[in-house]
Amino acid sequence: MTSLTELTSRMAAHAALLEQSLASRGLPLPSFEQHAGETFPDVSKDAAAREARVKLMDDSKLLLDLLLGPADLINRLCQSPFEVAAQSIIYKFKIYDLVPFGGSTTYTELAAKTGLPEYRIRTAIRQSALNRIFDEPAPNVVVHTAASAALVHNKAIQDWYGHFVEEVFPSAAKLAETMEKYPQSTEPNHCSFSTAFNTKDPIFKFFEDNPDRQARFFGAMAGVGKGEGFNLQHIVNGYDWANVGSGLVVDLGGSSGFVSIALAEAFPELKFVVQDYEHTVEGGKKALPAHLKSRIDFSAHNFFTPQPISAEVYFLRHICHDWAAHNAVKILKSLVPALKPTSRIILCELVIQPPRALNGSHERQQRAMEMTMWNMVNAQERSREEWEEVVRLTDDRLAILSINRPENSWDSLIEIGWK
Repeated sequence: MTSLTELTSRMAAHAALLEQSLASRGLPLPSFEQHAGETFPDVSKDAAAREARVKLMDDSKLLLDLLLGPADLINRLCQSPFEVAAQSIIYKFKIYDLVPFGGSTTYTELAAKTGLPEYRIRTAIRQSALNRIFDEPAPNVVVHTAASAALVHNKAIQDWYGHFVEEVFPSAAKLAETMEKYPQSTEPNHCSFSTAFNTKDPIFKFFEDNPDRQARFFGAMAGVGKGEGFNLQHIVNGYDWANVGSGLVVDLGGSSGFVSIALAEAFPELKFVVQDYEHTVEGGKKALPAHLKSRIDFSAHNFFTPQPISAEVYFLRHICHDWAAHNAVKILKSLVPALKPTSRIILCELVIQPPRALNGSHERQQRAMEMTMWNMVNAQERSREEWEEVVRLTDDRLAILSINRPENSWDSLIEIGWK
């Protein structure tokens, strides 16, 4: 067991290395002042600094847990629903829009604008401020932090936040109840989301019938691609797309086409067809940059039905993880008749690792994604062995040819082809 002094000494060394890297690049120290950046300063090109940052995050969590002790750690964990409950108030009443950026407001003014009692507003914001979302620099005075300001200025973050507090949070509270009712089911509507929202529909049908929620979800998913772990550049750089030449890539469940757009910008010979719901692809067509219209097409398609297009690559990003194994197999089976001898299926998915195989931050992300799939769609993230089993059940002539996880990426690119 590492002693507290050894742990803090290690943290000090990593902090010094990281600050030195920031200074050498003319980058600011991290801050939650409201004018600070939304993300940690970019040290991606400095491997030592990047590693120091990761180790600092892991060690700071260990230090906090050690200082709490086992009983208080459990107590703090059990208080976490109240942290999210405060965020649900902030989102529902759009409090982030009521606090002037660069200025301040008061609880009295916020109460008048929201119609809520002043003491309720005060309780929610003070709880939120413990997570650095808003600040109270003087009694009863409220100002933005960089985190709360991001909810104003970054629509993707706002959509992600809204999806979690209004859909994921209430669903998570129903997980145990749902498992008691459907302990062995793999049906997509036997999930805690369906319990929470009292619907017999799977989440994607529910979203289709609730276009405002669907638009927010799509905005959140597009925003995921801008974060470091899910950055679309990992897809651009993580596979030999140049080897596909002027071939056709079918982007199944491709939403508005944001992945195809990123690839088209990087590889000017490639052509694309984005497939999704009819109203989704219609929106994608309208928003497509003019200079890509000759190379990116859109078509409505249900990926459970036979694939009508013969292509060099079939690309599925975060599709199969939304479905239990038997449905993931159905999705891949629908592609088999269209496959040419040289065709490839590329899955962009997490490949789950055993405990402590990754750094703490990466493992925490993997476990959160596993819980998300369980709660929202009654599905799962998969290990390499579980992906291999899905491919085997699809067609025993197919095999996983390679798995590549680009540096700093949460996802891996899983290449599937004929043996």
